[in-house]
Amino acid sequence: MAFTALVLAVSLTACSTDEPAAKSASNSVEVTAAKEQPLNASYDLSGTLTAYDETPAAFQTGGTVIAVNGDIGDSVIKGSVLAKLDTADLQLTLDTANEDVAAAQAALASSRASLSDARAGQKSAAAGVSSARAKVESARISQQDVLAGARSQEKAQAQNAVNTAQTAYNQAKTEEARSKTLLDNGLLTQQEYEKAQTALADAQTALQDAQSKLSLQQEGATESERAQAAAAVKEAQVGIENAQASVAKANAGVEQAQASVQQSQAGYEQKRVAQKTAQLNLSRASLKAPASGVILTKSITVGQTVSAGGGTSAQGGSSPLFTIGEIDRLKVQLPIADSDISQWKVGQQVSINLYDQVRTGKVTKLNPQTNESTGSINVEVVISNPKRDWKPGQVVKASRQVSAQQGILLPTEAVISSGSEPYVFKAVNGKAVKTPVVLGKIYNNNYQITGGIKVGDKVVTRGADRLFNGDELTVSPAAATSSSGKGNTAASSGTAEEANAND
Repeated sequence: MAFTALVLAVSLTACSTDEPAAKSASNSVEVTAAKEQPLNASYDLSGTLTAYDETPAAFQTGGTVIAVNGDIGDSVIKGSVLAKLDTADLQLTLDTANEDVAAAQAALASSRASLSDARAGQKSAAAGVSSARAKVESARISQQDVLAGARSQEKAQAQNAVNTAQTAYNQAKTEEARSKTLLDNGLLTQQEYEKAQTALADAQTALQDAQSKLSLQQEGATESERAQAAAAVKEAQVGIENAQASVAKANAGVEQAQASVQQSQAGYEQKRVAQKTAQLNLSRASLKAPASGVILTKSITVGQTVSAGGGTSAQGGSSPLFTIGEIDRLKVQLPIADSDISQWKVGQQVSINLYDQVRTGKVTKLNPQTNESTGSINVEVVISNPKRDWKPGQVVKASRQVSAQQGILLPTEAVISSGSEPYVFKAVNGKAVKTPVVLGKIYNNNYQITGGIKVGDKVVTRGADRLFNGDELTVSPAAATSSSGKGNTAASSGTAEEANAND
């Protein structure tokens, strides 16, 4: 290729002489600033540029698209809205979920109140058992008293009461007899005599009562009293059984209330999950950029129905709706023969060529395994692309930087080789200045310039074959993008005077 280009350059410049036959009023050319570059081997590798990082974007819920904000090539910021879905159905689902949660919450509150009541009843039943047991104990004590009869002290007291009553009766009887005699002798009134009779009657009654009590204590409890005491004990025992039954019933009520609370709690939590799901689906109705970058692909339009996690219904939901790529940096996979992979290291610099533009990339990764079909090993190279002028999908050539040697490189078409001495045209003050040069080796269709040109000189790279010494120059707009060396054609848009003013 280098030889063909050299022959072509010679044939095209055969008419160039020091003295022009006819000068053009103005010549449109491309100009580059000479600078030193790595002297690499020829470009024997190629690969396709890809975004440094690609992130797919798709809705996480299905629906109908009502708005699309991004388009291919647009720059987006992470979190910016790319598209929106119709939210009517999603809002209705959320409203229903909210109502279900409110109802479940009310049911849970009611079941908790029932549990509280059941626990109160449980405590009351337990207190009833304690009270019934106390009654049984009291009835048994009373029964024991009835069965044991009066104590000796009580009998003695009863006998003393009888003796006292007997003495009082005897005194009342004597007084009544004395009062009778006095009445009969006219020494006592009838009224006074009646008082003596009344006192005698009262003393007789008191004596009879004391004698009855003494008789009862001496004889003990009757069968009827014994039966009544036994019945009271039995009745108190039945009260315990009833109280214990109430406790069992209260315990069962508490267990049932607890089960109801658990069931209500589970129902509430289930409704809450449905509510959160509805809220999440509603929030997902806006498709947001998952990363910052440039939209590389887009497969969505307003009115389409999309599926959760994929593309449109027509696509079967299998592809992303957008692909966001970081293209401030690009990657290329270079296939390296496995016999040469030992010469490649992470961090190594690589020259990348795209349409005669050269950039330096860096090896970031060596694939850990060999490609089964080709026997090669991919090496990942990252290239800086701050202006985003290189695009994913473009095919580039690459060469590994094998040494630290550098030199000035110019495309072969910039060098005129007619005659015995090669030369180039420098752009000086808007005019072409013929400048002899000393050539070194050819590197990938570029001459190494070892003399005649210094770093920073403006050199015509395209259109040199049409020039004569002293021609006025107009820099082509095609030279507006700066490049150098192995195709790095550096120039600025505008006239050669503008380019010279930048010196």
